[in-house]
Amino acid sequence: MKVPHRVRLALAGLLASVALLATPAAADDGIIVKQAWSRATPKGAQVAGGYLTIENHGAAADRLISAATPVAAKIEIHEMTTLDGIMMMRAIEGGLVIPPGESVTLAPGGSHLMFIGLAAPLSEGQHVDAALMFEKAGKIDVSFDVGGVGAKGPRMIVASTEAMLPPPAPIAAPAAEDFFTHICGTRVMANVVVSPIRAGRVTVDVDLENAEELPLAAEALAITLSNADAPAAQVTADATRIASDKWRVSLPAEAAGKWSLALGIQIAASDRVDIAAPVLIAK
Repeated sequence: MKVPHRVRLALAGLLASVALLATPAAADDGIIVKQAWSRATPKGAQVAGGYLTIENHGAAADRLISAATPVAAKIEIHEMTTLDGIMMMRAIEGGLVIPPGESVTLAPGGSHLMFIGLAAPLSEGQHVDAALMFEKAGKIDVSFDVGGVGAKGPRMIVASTEAMLPPPAPIAAPAAEDFFTHICGTRVMANVVVSPIRAGRVTVDVDLENAEELPLAAEALAITLSNADAPAAQVTADATRIASDKWRVSLPAEAAGKWSLALGIQIAASDRVDIAAPVLIAK
């Protein structure tokens, strides 16, 4: 039976993807990098997360000190931390330690790589080349497999007729003048769109997720915009629920500059979680 050309191409792509996932990047002294993956990003997004597992088969600790990729201006190594009761991301100073004989997994909600200043949105099925620099092992080249916008882990390639069909229509993405960020907390995560990302009145749309990245139906959501250079400009407002896990609010951001967007998430009557992220407001 003659195999249609479309099916042959799909099978070729399937085999290539399996090979990429099955072959870890390694260094001679025992550092192995596995399952590097990321998520597709909406149009206009300037950041993306990078996730992977690093195994140290050597006799001494090593340290991931930096990373670089041609698709972003820079890559930072981030961890989750609590500041004044608010869960925030921050860059790890001095690099990420990989103890001997152990593995460290960078995953949503925990330590991760942050691609900053994307040259273009990441697309599902794309493979993003990057270089990881270790203190002892030196440079290790890796390829991040990009899954869907809501991907929860590395793509599992399944040989089925579904893999041979055209991809579904893409999820609607924010306009170029909008700002998108994914805020990671240990218990709650949020996809946030600020529109438009310029001084004046802005609309903030928030999709809430739990630690398993499933929709979270919180009881209430308060959103605060603050600017350290203009403390009087701080404003807090209760968001309006527009779906079980989706909220919206309109707030003034009268001055350009670096702002902080804080989410006060009332999960239950006596259970509140606070997370925050920086937002750069243009003129």
